[in-house]
Amino acid sequence: MFSDKLKEEYDLLKENSQINYDINDILEKDKVSWKDFCFLLSDISNESLKKLSQRALYLTTKRFGKTINFYVPLYLSNECDSICVYCGFNKTRNIKRLTLNFSQIEHNFQNLQNKGFDNILLVTGESRKHFGVDKIIRSVTLAKKYFTFVAIEVFPMEENEYKKVVDAGCDGITIYQEVYDKKVYHKMHLEGDKKDYIYRLNTPDRALKAGFRKIGLGALLGLSDPLFEIKALAKHVNYLQKKYWKSEISLSFPRIRPENILAKVPFSITDKKLVQIICALRVYFPDIGFVLSTREHPQIRDHLIGLGITQISAESSTSPDGYTGGDSGKQFMVSDERKLSEMLEVISKKGYDPVLKDWSDNFKGGAL
Repeated sequence: MFSDKLKEEYDLLKENSQINYDINDILEKDKVSWKDFCFLLSDISNESLKKLSQRALYLTTKRFGKTINFYVPLYLSNECDSICVYCGFNKTRNIKRLTLNFSQIEHNFQNLQNKGFDNILLVTGESRKHFGVDKIIRSVTLAKKYFTFVAIEVFPMEENEYKKVVDAGCDGITIYQEVYDKKVYHKMHLEGDKKDYIYRLNTPDRALKAGFRKIGLGALLGLSDPLFEIKALAKHVNYLQKKYWKSEISLSFPRIRPENILAKVPFSITDKKLVQIICALRVYFPDIGFVLSTREHPQIRDHLIGLGITQISAESSTSPDGYTGGDSGKQFMVSDERKLSEMLEVISKKGYDPVLKDWSDNFKGGAL
């Protein structure tokens, strides 16, 4: 399990290399080393960041072409049994709670399909009582009537439960550790099943053993030292790639926003640092898809197109009735409210081809 690996390397991940590397030598390599990667995350000059960005652009285009994939999230419920201090669904928050019924779910599926989406992410709060495994399976089965690619972002499950979800037709799963630093994790997760750091850390293992073809990982940047978090995330990817070599991994880089619950973000991350993190990860992982949500503002999303990012969301809502004009509680505030049609135009003007269909059933494989 990755939890054992992380424990062994915790002190190493805390270290920040002060060795004076030549960035030109690093960027000329076909494969950069772990020490190279750590240097690329350190404080570098604006000129070095420009060179790093150019290399990231080259590698992204070489591997993925000039294409950007689109997806859309659908929140099925904002009920939650956990107290996570940074989350809008925190069970102590006084928000309007809503769980969609299956008639409402199918109505949303029809509307999102009509808009042009073919890749959907089904999201719930962490409450088995309000939206359990059986409801998730039924939702996945229903979604496959409308979308080629269906993924889930829900509470962690057991391997046998994940197998049932996969058998229902689910293609992918997103599971963020949120915080890899164990001490900070416990400060941020006060109650509920999410308090169990090790169980959550080992969730990707259970999911990939169950047969998911694609898994999305990420750390919620701003809660802990971002350099430690990104290094731990990279180590997690290395571990999963080695053990589940047939699976496809994608990475996300959400930044915590103070307007959720936190009055102040513990580790504020600038746009410049976010760009550096994404470009450094692209150089280290040239074959992995990178995802950017509407949590980020339009300017940074437009700038990052091609600089590592290969998939984005559009026209998103983070509440269960958000696509029907409702007012239930949101998980977080959306910063980019542009419609899909606007985003398609943005992508095209930058010389990229927007892709709405993730892949054909004919090209699906299975994870070991």
